[in-house]
Amino acid sequence: MSKTLPFVLLGVLMLLGIIGLIGYAAFVNYQYEAKIGSYFDNARDSITPEAILVQLEVGKQSMIDEKLTEDLYGAWIFKKPDNSMKFQYQHLEGLIERAKAVEEWKTATYSGNATTTENFGDVYNEKMDNLRMYIHGEGERSDWIAKDAWMLKNHFFVEVWSFWIGVLLLFLCVLFFSIAITEEYY
Repeated sequence: MSKTLPFVLLGVLMLLGIIGLIGYAAFVNYQYEAKIGSYFDNARDSITPEAILVQLEVGKQSMIDEKLTEDLYGAWIFKKPDNSMKFQYQHLEGLIERAKAVEEWKTATYSGNATTTENFGDVYNEKMDNLRMYIHGEGERSDWIAKDAWMLKNHFFVEVWSFWIGVLLLFLCVLFFSIAITEEYY
């Protein structure tokens, strides 16, 4: 048996551990998206304020169904008002009210004279674009706190430790392969 074989096997095991960790994190992310997150993408992609409203309300109810209570935070250590589920629910209520206002404006505007409604098309599109921006703006989706809170509540390991364990496994993988290569030539 070669002196390098144990190091190669350890390197391969570490590599398999990294692949397993990535797969597990992807599966956990899928679980969140299937239960809560995808409703906010649907809301952003909806064409009418009525459809946006439905998706926002279902997304909020999904958070409640997953027992993301107002006393939870999207942070493990540094808990602040801006990463609390209480703030998350206030934000969602504001979005729902905004969607209702756009829906009411659309109903009031388009139920009147057809010649004047043509002039309001740009205003409607701007209102819808603004609503979508609040749902999914600046690289963040409107459930940014809920995702972290859900991960901490249901998959603490993935949220807090998986990155560092992955880094450690990668370091060990490189170390074992380096030792195997060094042993091969000395």
